[in-house]
Amino acid sequence: MPRRKTGLKQGKPLQRKTEMPRGAGLKREANPPAKKSSGQAKTNRGLDPLKAQARRRDGDRCVKCGVHLYGGGNVHHRRNRGLGGSSKANVISNLITLCGTPLTLCHGEVTLKPEKCDAFGNGWRLSTNGTSNPATEPVLVEWLGWALPLADGTWQAIDAREVA
Repeated sequence: MPRRKTGLKQGKPLQRKTEMPRGAGLKREANPPAKKSSGQAKTNRGLDPLKAQARRRDGDRCVKCGVHLYGGGNVHHRRNRGLGGSSKANVISNLITLCGTPLTLCHGEVTLKPEKCDAFGNGWRLSTNGTSNPATEPVLVEWLGWALPLADGTWQAIDAREVA
């Protein structure tokens, strides 16, 4: 294979074509921000406390299929944030853990194709017409069956006959 001609001579250092002004190199801050010590690890991968609480409640598993997420997946708002009002959306009863992103796996299915998996009927997604309350709407949880998400960050299993 022939060598490419680069105009560089072997063994010669590179030289600037224009003069660099004095002091124009990398500037260092006088007081750089303090680094976190190894003992100050982020709580639950830096998630906000409400999302971290939802992940703990769900055992870091997908509510829909039950797969263990090992730090992956997403926390899903059952009632959309933009359509249901942010004050109603950011409560623990409105959050569930799903595998994937809003475009893939269970999270994508619930978000993009709710009719395919009966997301509304199974409580994984709630109507935004103002009548559905996340605290009183049951969710079909893979490992529990039907359950209500409580304000203390736990599930209360309920009888399937109560869901109708």
